[in-house]
Amino acid sequence: MMQGKNYAEVMPQFQAVYNVVLGGENLGRMLACKQHKNCNCLEHSIAVAYFSLLIASRFKIKCSRSRLLRGALLHDYHLSDRRGDNGSSFRHGFSHAKAALKNANTEFALDLVEQDAILHHMFPMNPIPPRYKEGVIVCIVDKICAVYEATSARPYRKLLERIYRSTPVL
Repeated sequence: MMQGKNYAEVMPQFQAVYNVVLGGENLGRMLACKQHKNCNCLEHSIAVAYFSLLIASRFKIKCSRSRLLRGALLHDYHLSDRRGDNGSSFRHGFSHAKAALKNANTEFALDLVEQDAILHHMFPMNPIPPRYKEGVIVCIVDKICAVYEATSARPYRKLLERIYRSTPVL
């Protein structure tokens, strides 16, 4: 899904926003947070951002690409390991969006669209749906990525290799 034309089409936009978020002081904590099975929080967020942008581009959805990317990259910026909650990820599903928004707002100047994508990405688990297209895309792609991560031994290996090659992490 990320080969050739698709990858070349979205990478310049992705890279510009990714580099800004990469400068965040808590990036190392995202790397340390376990996400779904074989994936850490940063890898999950990178995948959600990349595939959100790819879907918006492929389906020609009129939305702000930079807001979409920032919301997607920061949607799980909760900076806590869900395993710390007695292994229960159920409670985490209800609470981490608020923590992610609080942490992201502390480090980055977010607008309403980006805040909406972060705060409402857990719909329908959290009862309020996203208001903007960017948030709806992040919400849907987040679910798809979570299922893929839970069923794949090495999710996003090729995508992450290409991204880290152009912009190394830490």
